[in-house]
Amino acid sequence: MNFVKRQIHRCAKSVLIALACGAALLMASCQQLDESGSALIMEAPLALTWTAVQYTTSPPSDVVLGHIEEATNTKLSIIWVPDAMKEDKLNIALASDALTKIVTIQDIRNSAFLSAVRAGTFWEIGPYLSQFPNLNAMDKTILQNTSIDNKIYGIYRERDLSRQGIIYRKDWLDQLHLETPADLESLYKVMEAFTKNDPDGNGINDTYGLTDRNDLKFGAFQTLASYFGAPNEWGWKGGSLQPAFMFSAYKDTMKFMRKLYEEKLMNEQFAVTSKQQQWEEFTEGRAGVYIGNMDDARNLYKALIQRNPKAELDLLNRINGPDGKPHVWSQAGHNGIFVFPKSQVKSEAELLRILAFFNRLADPELIYMLNYGVEGIHYKLENGDMVELLSNESERWEQEVRPLISLMGVRALAIRPQGDPLREKSDRLTEENRSFLVINPAASLDSPTANERGGELNIIIQNATNSFILGLLDEQGFNKEVQRWKLLGGDQIIQELNDGYAGRS
Repeated sequence: MNFVKRQIHRCAKSVLIALACGAALLMASCQQLDESGSALIMEAPLALTWTAVQYTTSPPSDVVLGHIEEATNTKLSIIWVPDAMKEDKLNIALASDALTKIVTIQDIRNSAFLSAVRAGTFWEIGPYLSQFPNLNAMDKTILQNTSIDNKIYGIYRERDLSRQGIIYRKDWLDQLHLETPADLESLYKVMEAFTKNDPDGNGINDTYGLTDRNDLKFGAFQTLASYFGAPNEWGWKGGSLQPAFMFSAYKDTMKFMRKLYEEKLMNEQFAVTSKQQQWEEFTEGRAGVYIGNMDDARNLYKALIQRNPKAELDLLNRINGPDGKPHVWSQAGHNGIFVFPKSQVKSEAELLRILAFFNRLADPELIYMLNYGVEGIHYKLENGDMVELLSNESERWEQEVRPLISLMGVRALAIRPQGDPLREKSDRLTEENRSFLVINPAASLDSPTANERGGELNIIIQNATNSFILGLLDEQGFNKEVQRWKLLGGDQIIQELNDGYAGRS
């Protein structure tokens, strides 16, 4: 049985595919692809040029790409652009009309890209998505987040909406006979106990609760703010979109973290701590709580047990806020989009063939290829639906498979790495997060002022927030900084986003 048939057979056993498709629907999907004009098996190979972002030190070899070409009846010519050069290359390509048939856009608010979209450079693909089962099933929230002027121009590069949660030392919790925290008060008490009650049992006052870093978004602050009920960057107040830092829950979060700081329940140098230093505080046994990406637990644990083989970690994602309910902030669910220039994709028929290609890429067996490589070469399957990477082929996987994440659009993995309880729990809690997400209502809106000056304006609020936590500003001083933000362009951003929302409605 060849690779594709084996995978379809196995995927039919998985819960996800059973719910989404079923064997009969998979057959119907193939039939619809033929009827839609893609007919991937019958036609000559489709030649595709593709500008892709290279996140690794070198581009991949053709081992996996060859299998993908065979499965999709395409001939791929990929231009790999190093991550650090992607914006410059895009701007040059747009200015000179030196575009490929598929172009990767990571920053969909890039001003040159937005101008090109509005000038008609790229195909609007929204009206065609219903012809392709996998594309038609794309997440509506993510599609909205990638829309431009309420229209869909690209296939999104799917990422999890929220992997935010808490990683903590379970062995410390058990040593102190504490319950898993369920709300903000019990979370505070755990951090207090980790600081004051000698959780490692060495008789020395050398531990503390929370390790944080100089990142208000992906560090602890924004996740804690969502627990307190703050909006996700923007929220509704008095019928108008307003920035999160103008809400009382944001200030409640600042006060909570100021209390942690004053009571030495967190690292005192958090405002100048890098992610690597934050990790070291945790893996070297000084801190017991890490708030951020739950997927970090795997690597934190690997480093931790090298020093302390008896250490245990656990994860949680539900912290009830003042309203008695859990909340967690959501990312946009994407890392950019794939778009199709009219200068290269010259007809609707050609566009439909390219969309059929992306529809095929979203089939389970090809998603597995992009994630794990080729069965028997890079991984093996256990129990039909669990992946075990071949340990002796890890270097080959890094070279031949890892770079391919750049090509992944829609994804719906039904198989997961085996033998990694922390990864399995992280995946399960990430899926659970979807039931109480806090969405950013301004994610798909455009503000010219924010595009031009957003970075420098954000620094005002970042500095003010950190200064409040450090005790260098009181609430009145923080409010003055907010007023400065408004005067220097913030009011303009608020107006532009509200105008954009009204126009979209």
